[in-house]
Amino acid sequence: MEFFAEGHHHHHATGTISVNPPGGTGGPHHPHHSDHLPLPTGSFPTPINKYIHAGHVGHTALWVVFFLFTFGLLGVFILSQRVEKRARLFHWLSALVLTIAMLSYFAMAAGLGVTYVPTAYHHPKASEYRFLREVYYARSIDWLFTTPLLLVSLGILAGLSPYDTLLTIIADVFMIVTGLLSSFVSARWASGEKAKWGFYAVSCIAFLYIWWLLVTGGLKAARNRPRKTRGLFNLLAGMTLILWTAYPIVFALSEGTNRISVDSEIIAYAVLDVAAKLGFTYLLLLIHTHGDEDAFALPDWFTEHRGGGLGADGRGSYGAVGNRDD
Repeated sequence: MEFFAEGHHHHHATGTISVNPPGGTGGPHHPHHSDHLPLPTGSFPTPINKYIHAGHVGHTALWVVFFLFTFGLLGVFILSQRVEKRARLFHWLSALVLTIAMLSYFAMAAGLGVTYVPTAYHHPKASEYRFLREVYYARSIDWLFTTPLLLVSLGILAGLSPYDTLLTIIADVFMIVTGLLSSFVSARWASGEKAKWGFYAVSCIAFLYIWWLLVTGGLKAARNRPRKTRGLFNLLAGMTLILWTAYPIVFALSEGTNRISVDSEIIAYAVLDVAAKLGFTYLLLLIHTHGDEDAFALPDWFTEHRGGGLGADGRGSYGAVGNRDD
């Protein structure tokens, strides 16, 4: 169900126009009489602001997803204790993804990261109103950080080169930013529709480039990985591709053309976010082999405390601090 809030407005703006009659008044000027004749003007209706926003169902969905990500983050912490520190890279990346998503949904549920943007409305009397749709830009800030982290996990899993991984991240940031600009463009000014769909098209092109890199480079790199790892990459990459393809469809129906309610938009994005983040995380952490054969092991100097023992030269790992006095 759509929810509208009607803004303050004036129904009509009326006034008078004063003109000089042809030939003047025809008589001497009198200071107490006007030389102008008032003529009535027409009525100029001012559009009525109507706000399209989320209702109880939408707000409830935001809180539910916040708690899902919170419990999901706790689960990642528990799973991380099952492996040694040097094999926890995917756990840390996943924890970052879920933390950002959790904070994003908390902000949206609390009414933060939200604005209103003039939008199109399909109604016989749409010209009498100025419709403003609720836009959750906190969601795009979430994606700006979480989607590159998901791509990094895919790149590491496949053994993708740092060069191609960096290209996918740059293209991903470009995709999110242009998508955000598209949602901010007012559809009610002269070139609004062209600008909105222009940004949308550029965002979709960046999306296609990301997956061209992953398909051409990722699949090629994954052939050199152990069979189980290669199969997990194919599963996660395929699932992510399908889910990410649904995002621009939801955008087109919501912020793009205002065809579905804000509540429906929230629920659609929530389902996709949970599947693309929680689903991705637990498939990765539960299926991936955390052993010497397959894990992307971090170096010991990164995960272990620096020792204070003496080296062969009599110096400790902290240089002069470990010098012997003899």
